[in-house]
Amino acid sequence: MTGRLSWALAAAVALGSAGASAQEVATYSAPTGLEVTVGLGFQAGAGYVYKNGQRLDRTVGDVKLSDAANGAVPFLVELGYRVTPNWFVGAYGSYSYILSKENPYSCFEGWECSASQIRFGPQVQYHFSPTASFDPFVGVGFGMVILDNKNSGPTQVQGPNGPLTANLELKSQTRGPEFVNVTVGGKWRLGHSLSFGPYLTGTYARYTTRSGDTTLALPAPLPTTTTPLGFAEDGPYGLIMLGIRGSWNI
Repeated sequence: MTGRLSWALAAAVALGSAGASAQEVATYSAPTGLEVTVGLGFQAGAGYVYKNGQRLDRTVGDVKLSDAANGAVPFLVELGYRVTPNWFVGAYGSYSYILSKENPYSCFEGWECSASQIRFGPQVQYHFSPTASFDPFVGVGFGMVILDNKNSGPTQVQGPNGPLTANLELKSQTRGPEFVNVTVGGKWRLGHSLSFGPYLTGTYARYTTRSGDTTLALPAPLPTTTTPLGFAEDGPYGLIMLGIRGSWNI
């Protein structure tokens, strides 16, 4: 009788273990299908907005990313498809709120200055451990970048009867290709379809097209004049983005 009871207990334990293993496999089954990712981080850069162009102080020279900004806060969105558990193919987009700073070339002291950047393009990722509780990955992509600026404030000009205080507004859009971006990161599984983790992205890009104008508003009844921005050489630069991201497998 004791032997039969022991065999029954052993069988119950074995069945319980098998059920737990099956539940674990189901919980961490390999993800496939549509995948949506959102992220938030901090962005820093090095390089140029443009080179050898006319600056706000009426000199000709370079404007570096470090001259005009203290970094940026990027909001990331990715949409694509897990073709296999390891491979993701899709598109990325990001909007960065740039932390503008006062400088002698584009944002004088006491001015109101704002800037934002949009990045978008295709991307492919490889996930090394798609069924594990932590899944490291690497991604590669390329695309386009659009930088919008609007800076305005008071300035001194020479009027018919002496110096005058006028309002000067500069609006510009600078565009160019992002030749490559590389992302490394990892995801902790929070359930069957949700994951969360850190990411680090590095890019190399170049601003190649600059358009916009400056508007000088003199005190009434003097006229307001608008002048297009002058020529500037391309601005090569690189960005680093560090943040967190969450994904949802549909």
